[in-house]
Amino acid sequence: MKKNLLFAASILAISGFLAACGTDGAEEQEPAEDTASTPEESVEDVIEEETDEDTPADDVIEEEPAEEDVPAESDESTDDAGDVIEEEPAEDTEDTDDAVEETVNRAEAEGTLTESDEQSYQVYVLPGYELTSEEPGKDSLYLAEDGGVFMRVETFDPATLDFNGAKDALTQTLEASTGETNLTEGSLDGDFVNSAVYETSSDGSKVTGVVFEKENLVVRLTIFDSAEGTATADFVEMGKTVQPIQ
Repeated sequence: MKKNLLFAASILAISGFLAACGTDGAEEQEPAEDTASTPEESVEDVIEEETDEDTPADDVIEEEPAEEDVPAESDESTDDAGDVIEEEPAEDTEDTDDAVEETVNRAEAEGTLTESDEQSYQVYVLPGYELTSEEPGKDSLYLAEDGGVFMRVETFDPATLDFNGAKDALTQTLEASTGETNLTEGSLDGDFVNSAVYETSSDGSKVTGVVFEKENLVVRLTIFDSAEGTATADFVEMGKTVQPIQ
């Protein structure tokens, strides 16, 4: 009987020992399961990393339109527009300068203000020209290097001879001196009350007549020039500056 009890006790003890060993083995295998799960987690991490790496690529694709740099084009357009705006004042300035040059008489800018010895007027004389008295009431402004190229200057008080009377006398003088009755008529640029210009030619010479009224003075000019008329423009510019002595 005692042997049976001891045998049974031994079996129970062995069973308990085996059970304990099984439990320890199970407990020891749990870390192995954890270890086995690590590669899966690593795979997931790799997948996540690949996903993260793919994401910037997607971002780059989405950012590609930004490479067109639309604001830069706007800046270039603005710069181009700015260039146009800056050039326009330059063009306006040039136009203004031209207007000033046209307004300022060249004889006034370059000539010398000279008084007549016989008449009550003064005139700007350009370099290369001289003013002298021809006879009472008539002066001669001539080219220094060629006395045959000159301008006769006559001035009148409007109360004595008005503009129309001076114009009629001028046309008669031109017709008589050249034998031509067909005169080319024009007007004189400048600030004049009245003005008229006539041109004709004869025997290889050019004759121009100018009459104008300003500042209570009637002026009559008769220009005798070569056929080319090289000095006519100078004479006209000087003649336009004739003004009464104050």
